[in-house]
Amino acid sequence: MLNVIARTCLLFVLGLTMTQVTATVGPAEGQQAPEFSLTNLQNQAQSLTDLRKDGHVLLVFWSTKCHVCHAMIPRFKEVHEKYGGKGLTLVAINVGFEDKEEVDDYVFEYMLDYLVLNDDNKKAQVAQAYRLVGTPTIQLIAPDGTVKYRGHRIPDLDKLVAVSAKGE
Repeated sequence: MLNVIARTCLLFVLGLTMTQVTATVGPAEGQQAPEFSLTNLQNQAQSLTDLRKDGHVLLVFWSTKCHVCHAMIPRFKEVHEKYGGKGLTLVAINVGFEDKEEVDDYVFEYMLDYLVLNDDNKKAQVAQAYRLVGTPTIQLIAPDGTVKYRGHRIPDLDKLVAVSAKGE
């Protein structure tokens, strides 16, 4: 029993260390976010430039195999409900090894009502451009294209995003 507790504590400490390290990898706050164009589930191209026209963009890099990503779905839905159409677009970018059918099934099963991008031909390039080391990785991109936040948790959006009254 003691070995199990010791291993659990070690994994927890290693997880904290990984979070601190990985949160600093990739475009830093204040730097320009790498541009991309990926397809949504209806096979329509969506570019970061076009998404930024509506305000801030919260990028969530995820995988269907990521248990933490799965556990965060209710919070992502809350963010989409609160901020969607009011100056922030939540965009879930699948960077896992799942194929289109698997992602489509997952989105349907868990009723993901926010924008999901899954482009098997380009997802590795986007992951490399953002220097991802794990999922979930979350980035808040300002309308001017600069990174306002990068980490593994949803940031305090009330402090970082001025939402508009439209849609209320």
